[in-house]
Amino acid sequence: MSDKHDGGRIEVRGLSMVFGSPRQRVQAVNDVSLQVEPGEFVTIVGPSGCGKSTLLNVVAGFLRATQGEALIDGRPIEGPGADRGVVFQQYSLFPWMSVRRNVEFGLRMQGMAATQRETTARTLLGLAGLLAFENHYPDQLSGGMKQRVGIVRALATSPQVMLMDEPFGALDSQTRVVMQQILTNMWQRLRLSVLFITHDIEEAIFLSDRVYVMTARPGRIKAEIQIPLPRPRTAEMTSSVVFAQILHKLRNLIREESLVAMGSELGSGGLEGFAVDVGEQRVGDLI
Repeated sequence: MSDKHDGGRIEVRGLSMVFGSPRQRVQAVNDVSLQVEPGEFVTIVGPSGCGKSTLLNVVAGFLRATQGEALIDGRPIEGPGADRGVVFQQYSLFPWMSVRRNVEFGLRMQGMAATQRETTARTLLGLAGLLAFENHYPDQLSGGMKQRVGIVRALATSPQVMLMDEPFGALDSQTRVVMQQILTNMWQRLRLSVLFITHDIEEAIFLSDRVYVMTARPGRIKAEIQIPLPRPRTAEMTSSVVFAQILHKLRNLIREESLVAMGSELGSGGLEGFAVDVGEQRVGDLI
C-alpha cells in the first residue's frame, strides 16, 4: 500500500438527477458542481432527502446522471470501477468467510497471488486494529468491528477514491466516536481521496478538510465550509472555539434547509405529499 495517491481528483459538473415517471417526476439533485482534490477528505451534509446519497451513487457509477457529468482524474464516470472503493451503512460482509478472507476477496478477483493477498490483508487489518480477529467470522464481531472490516476490504484493492455513505450511521454514539478516530488515522496514513456522506455535523467537522452543505430537495450546493483544524485530529479539538464556531454555522445552515423541506412537504397536500415521499423511497432509497 502506498502512503499517497497521486490521482483521485473527483469533479462533479452541473449534475442533475430526476427520478420517476412524467406523471410523478422527482428532481433529487439540481445543477450541483463540486470537487475533491487528490488526498482530500470532503463531506456532504444536508437535510434528509436532499440528494446526498444520489450524488454519491452517481460518483460510484451506480446511477447515471440525468444532466451534467462526474469525473475521476478528468475521465467521465461510466460505471463502477476499481479506482473507487465504496462503503455503505450496511456491512455487506460474506458471513461464510473469515475476516481475512473477506478482505482478500477483491484481491483474489484481481488475480493477486495468495501470499501477497495475505500480506496486504494483514497489513490493513493491523492498521484497523483487527489483526487479532483475522480468523473470526462476521457473526462473531461487533457492529463497529464489522464496519472496520468493510472499510479495510474497500481499501485492500488500492482505490484512488473512497466513497462512504453514512458508514457509521447504525453504530451507537461511543462506537461511532472510536470509528471516526480510526478512520481519520487510516486516512492520515494512506491519504487517498474521500467523499463522505453523513447526517452527523460534528462527525463532518472532525473528519473533513471541507464540508459542502446541500439545500432541501432538489439538492443544490448551499455553502462550502473550510475546516481549519490541524491534523492529526484529536478528541480535544471538539472542545475548541474553532470547532464550536463551525458547528454553530453548519447547524444554522442545515436548520434553514430542514425548515424549507418541512414547509414544502406540509404545503404539498398533507397525505398526498406523504405518498410522494413514500414513492420516492421506493426508487431505490437513493435520495
